[in-house]
Parts: sequence; structure tokens; C-alpha cells
Amino acid sequence: MEHTDNPGLRAPIDALIKRHGEDAMSWTEIHGLLCAMAAGPGRPEGWHQVVLAEAGPVDSGVVAALDALQQRLAAQLGAGERIQLPCRLDPYAEDDQGDDLGGWCAGFMTGVLLQEDAWYAPDEARAANLLLPFLLISGFDDEDPELDALWQDTKVVRGMAMALPELLEELFLFFNAPDAPDASEDEED
Repeated sequence: MEHTDNPGLRAPIDALIKRHGEDAMSWTEIHGLLCAMAAGPGRPEGWHQVVLAEAGPVDSGVVAALDALQQRLAAQLGAGERIQLPCRLDPYAEDDQGDDLGGWCAGFMTGVLLQEDAWYAPDEARAANLLLPFLLISGFDDEDPELDALWQDTKVVRGMAMALPELLEELFLFFNAPDAPDASEDEED
């Protein structure tokens, strides 16, 4: 199976990023957004527009490429294949262009915030638990003293970062196979 590194699908997205510079999400942020759209409760109308924020409409070639890549990621998750992130799983590494794990998580959380109610509707406590690493590493809520204290525990945060690919699978199952038993139920038997 061809994954998100498909040059034909990446070309229009890379051209958009080059054309719009800082007004566009980076590839790493877009990949995070695509993963949220693939793993989550669905795709809201017009979700493609967030890759440019207020910089103008996203052309149909980019929309088609984003849709195809999102569908590929969903197919990978549905087949039980682990998603390869386009960045190192180092929560403390920083890149000015957003091409780090913080940027990937920011893209993912952007996707969550597009339809926040739908992410939490099935089971708010479980969804919050599953999304905590994404939220923490994204820095979206860096004013929260509890998250700030958690951020200081580098061992725990690095463990969260390493678990992100597995959490994508869990989120996919949470929304797409809600009746499937989770791993904790299997362990109790």
C-alpha cells in the first residue's frame, strides 16, 4: 500500500506550502490534521481550509490530494497498520517551521477542535484520556498549571510521545469500532 509519502499526492500540497509560506501549515502539521481526520469521528465540511487558515481558498487539486491521503491513512488504521509520523517522536525537539512533534500534535489538535463535541460525545472521560498526549505535546493549553507540571516530568512525556502511533490506532477503534473490546478488557480475562 502507498502511504502518505506518495509523490503524486504530495506535490500539490508541497506546492501550496511553498506558495503560501507561513500562511500555510507545514507538511508535518498537515499530516497531524490528516491523522485526526482519519482516526476521528468524521470529517466536517470544509476541513481542508484550515491548512491555509485565512490565506484564501484551497484549490480543488489540493482538496483532492488531502482527501486521498486522509483515506489512505484511514485504510492503514483500519488494516491495523501503524502510522509512520513525518517527524521524530521527541516532544522536546523544536523546529521553527513546525516540522517537529509539537507541530504534528498541533495539526492533530486543530482537527479535533474542528468538531470538538463529536470527539468527546461517545465517552468524554475516555476521549480526554486518549487525547491528553496530543494536547500536552501540542502546547495548545500551555496556560494550564496541571499540564505544565506534567510537562516537567520528561520521562512520562517521552513515554506519551512514543505511544502516539498506538494512540492513533486506539482512537480509530474508539470511533470506528466502538463495540470492539479494548485491550484492558482482554487483560482481565
